[in-house]
Amino acid sequence: MKNKYWLEELLSNPRDFIDQFYHQGKYYQKVRQWDKNNRKRKNPRSYYVFTLHAEDSSKNATFSTYELGIKEHIISRGYLLKIASLLPMNSLKYNLMRLAGIQIDENVFIAPEVTLDPMVRGWTRFCKGSSIGWGVKCFNHLFEENGKVIVGYIDIGEDASIGGFASIGPGAKIGKKANLGAEVKIAPGVIIGDSAKIGAGSIICPFVTIGEGAEVAIGSIVTETVKSNTKVQGNPAKIISENINTEKNKKPRLDLIINPNIDKENQAL
Repeated sequence: MKNKYWLEELLSNPRDFIDQFYHQGKYYQKVRQWDKNNRKRKNPRSYYVFTLHAEDSSKNATFSTYELGIKEHIISRGYLLKIASLLPMNSLKYNLMRLAGIQIDENVFIAPEVTLDPMVRGWTRFCKGSSIGWGVKCFNHLFEENGKVIVGYIDIGEDASIGGFASIGPGAKIGKKANLGAEVKIAPGVIIGDSAKIGAGSIICPFVTIGEGAEVAIGSIVTETVKSNTKVQGNPAKIISENINTEKNKKPRLDLIINPNIDKENQAL
């Protein structure tokens, strides 16, 4: 098989071409292979879980990160993202984030002091019109107990709004026009449907789905999937109202507002 010319390889897949010049540890190679195979799937998975060997899992998270063989990536991309986080939203900030491997569309607002995970290039995406509040943290990888590592994409949908100091884990997908309040914690593998609302201070547990148009009341802890157009509240969150959006869309007839007895009068006739 004929090898690709280096320029052709650069243009066809710039991420792989650039990454080959860095030291790639066994775990990083494993993550990249999953990423490569996953993108060929008809329905790509949003996250992946693997286990470190016993020797590596006994080390702290920072040292284990270096064992992944991505320390050069973290240093270079991390500094670019740190500089970008100090800037207001302008063309310089936009270009620095793109250079660090963040996928960012037009008309996106990202407040200062936002922390973005530089682990793997291209794994965080902000779609058109989305708004990210002050101090938000997005993590593409998290170390769990017993040596488990969860890695995954973060996808913020069009016109979505993320409140200040929210935390978003790997594999999270935020739908179009979704609204997350301040200090919300989104665990790994969570899916937030279009136009859903998450109240400030709420916690969404791992691998839970919040349906389209659903609402989570302030300070709730959601441990189970929430159906579309359903409002939940409490710890653990329980259903307090269903079909909330259909109820809101029902507008009273103008003649009933003027004369609430008009239907009775019509029946009498």
